[in-house]
Amino acid sequence: MDSVQHVEHTTHGSEPQVTMNRRELARKPWLWVFVGVWAVFVSALHFGGLAYDIYTKLWWWDLLTHTLSGFGVAGVLFLVFPRLFEDTRAPVVVGTLILAIGAGFEVYEYLFKDFWYGWSMAYYVEDTLVDLVVDVLGGLVFVAFVNSLTRRPTVAVGSKLEAASTEPSKRLRSDGGEQPQSETD
Repeated sequence: MDSVQHVEHTTHGSEPQVTMNRRELARKPWLWVFVGVWAVFVSALHFGGLAYDIYTKLWWWDLLTHTLSGFGVAGVLFLVFPRLFEDTRAPVVVGTLILAIGAGFEVYEYLFKDFWYGWSMAYYVEDTLVDLVVDVLGGLVFVAFVNSLTRRPTVAVGSKLEAASTEPSKRLRSDGGEQPQSETD
């Protein structure tokens, strides 16, 4: 059975707000449609840029397509592996995966494309490094996007949740059990 966690947050003087966990968000059909449409859009920008020679006419076109593709690749990673986005290390993990995928694309670009033949090796290396940086930045924007959709709202002073958080906290014992925190701590 699938356990889905909905948490209601009530802030002072407002309606309850519902947040969802990341795995639940990854199952939302609208997000799958969004990532699919994004992939088609970025592919159209890329292949349109090649067909109409936009990459050489607009210096920033390569940056645009790489940034948007980093966002899209992070979207696909989120849909397939939502647990990667649950930890506080998610930006590092996702950034590293985007870097690896981007590096694979850069190898493909080097081996099978002919547009770079007029470039010096130094220029190609510089272009590759810039491409990888903006790939990762696009992926990190997607991590921030997911965090904004799953973040818990701040709790107003005097609310029920704030009052509940003032209960004595418990500490774990070395055997895994809990013991109440003493008044002197």
